Amino acid sequence: MNYHIICETTQKPSINIYLRILALFFLYGAIVHYANLLGFGEMPWVEAPLSWQIGDIVYAILDTVAVIGLWNRTTWGIGFFLLAAISQLILYLGFPHLFAFTPEQKQALWSIVIFHSVTVSIFFGLLFTTKEVKDVQTLPELLD
Repeated sequence: MNYHIICETTQKPSINIYLRILALFFLYGAIVHYANLLGFGEMPWVEAPLSWQIGDIVYAILDTVAVIGLWNRTTWGIGFFLLAAISQLILYLGFPHLFAFTPEQKQALWSIVIFHSVTVSIFFGLLFTTKEVKDVQTLPELLD
């Protein structure tokens, strides 16, 4: 993926709208992580499994930085969004036993997996469809 292409597409109206909507969703995620840290989660934070504690700290920070960057439509905001989304996909698909212990938790985990899969897919769909292809020679730039 070419950094220049991402910089160009952040100026497109469809991407701008999507990044702002995405920022609101990530704001909700950050609020949930901070609420967990303050003890308003499913259980008191100090009694939560270590994987939940580490996840809450890491994703509270990542989501907060992503919100700021996405709202301001910056390339680093997109980078933090992709980092948060893809890392959660890897964790929750690769190690679900560390994060979900009950059927309700497993359902919530799959909801997060679906959410991140959809948001990343929409982002790349918008990225590739908003790039203007003027001739056949510019097509390889899209794939770099």
